Amino acid sequence: MEQLTLPNEPRVVDAVRQQRLTELHLLPAIPALMVLMQGIRASLDPVLRAAQPFKWGKPYPLGQCLEISLAAKRRLRELNPATLTGEAARGHAALAAFLAAGGHMHQVWGDLRGEYFQNAFLAGTLYIDVSNDTVVPTKPPVEMLPFEQARLSPVADFAHYARLAERYWKAQLAPNHLLPELAPYYPLFALIPGMGWCLEADSGYMVALTHSQGFAPSRAVLAAEPMDADLFATLAHTLSSGRRWSHAPDAAQGRALALQACDTAAASRQPLDAALRAHLGRQIAAVNACLLR
Repeated sequence: MEQLTLPNEPRVVDAVRQQRLTELHLLPAIPALMVLMQGIRASLDPVLRAAQPFKWGKPYPLGQCLEISLAAKRRLRELNPATLTGEAARGHAALAAFLAAGGHMHQVWGDLRGEYFQNAFLAGTLYIDVSNDTVVPTKPPVEMLPFEQARLSPVADFAHYARLAERYWKAQLAPNHLLPELAPYYPLFALIPGMGWCLEADSGYMVALTHSQGFAPSRAVLAAEPMDADLFATLAHTLSSGRRWSHAPDAAQGRALALQACDTAAASRQPLDAALRAHLGRQIAAVNACLLR
């Protein structure tokens, strides 16, 4: 059976079979599935709102599609069907029958209609968004429609990522010519309004994407003109106040070192296993904690 190659890739796996199972189990149960997902979302809102009332200066649920999606994923996995009644119980039964028959459901992330990043679920060929109101709060919290109509497309490379970040977050982007050792996996810095500067992209999909393509997507954005000297100095000073990061002497040398690091990483052919993923996650978390402190 066809497999996903990138984490959270917005693509239907084993399309013919999944379409058949979707038509058999899910499409007849859309109203019941809506009740199930709406109930899950309503039960999560008080907890998530209390945990993070604001993100980047915006009130819940704005900007919290990942948090809502992950919480919904956990709630759905832990849900005791014996506690459900009526349409919610029928929706859960339909989803359980779909999965038992070989239906595939996974969390997806990508470019939604060229407007913003979005997290959602793909069950067979059915797009299920339980955080539909995280950009426009007047929208219904839950949306379901055929995946081909949802227009959720994979992020192609870091240039695509940067364009969407500029449009959605109103972010300012710069190449990572400061931390060349991390540049193959995290080739951008972003200034996000209400948040500050951070290293990007803290995304398993983007890390796997550039790794799978021999770091060509990272190289493409790192080959830009050297980072602004004032910005370089500001970020270097901020990082020097915390852990001693091994940063480049200046932006021009940082550019050369970052490109060299991409070539070295590509030549090493180091597998992107769980240990490396965890190490990279700790690295970016530490950098961004220092930048955003």
